[in-house]
Amino acid sequence: MRADRVLALVLLAAAALYLGVLVPEVGRQQTALGTGDFYTVGPTVLPVFAGGLVVIFALAVVATTPRTASELQFTEGLGGAALFAGVVTVTAFLMPRIGFLPVSVGFLAVVFVVFRAATWWICALLTLALPVLLDQILRKVFLIPLPGAALF
Repeated sequence: MRADRVLALVLLAAAALYLGVLVPEVGRQQTALGTGDFYTVGPTVLPVFAGGLVVIFALAVVATTPRTASELQFTEGLGGAALFAGVVTVTAFLMPRIGFLPVSVGFLAVVFVVFRAATWWICALLTLALPVLLDQILRKVFLIPLPGAALF
């Protein structure tokens, strides 16, 4: 078995433990302490999102067929991971200063350009629509305050 699949299975098991034991414990502690009376979705919504995404990505790695090293591009190896980590770091630095919507649009645009997405019109549609959709869901449905900007 390849290392990426072993890591994916380990992360899948860890995510199952995280979602099955640790996340519900956070909700129980909040209820026991009496801090759950304010108007919000509770402290477990973001950990559930995070754990769910780890499960989805781990299953995607397990389900895909492995490629040889000659088929991989620069952006898929260690250099690509370091580049992506840099983009995420810059995004995290700029988000409270500029706001969620402009930084999210910029993040998606940079990721699509750097990692050479195949279909430009789908990338453009996702770059513009996804941040607005996420903003509306997180603000209106889950009542999660996001960093704002002067025009947004």
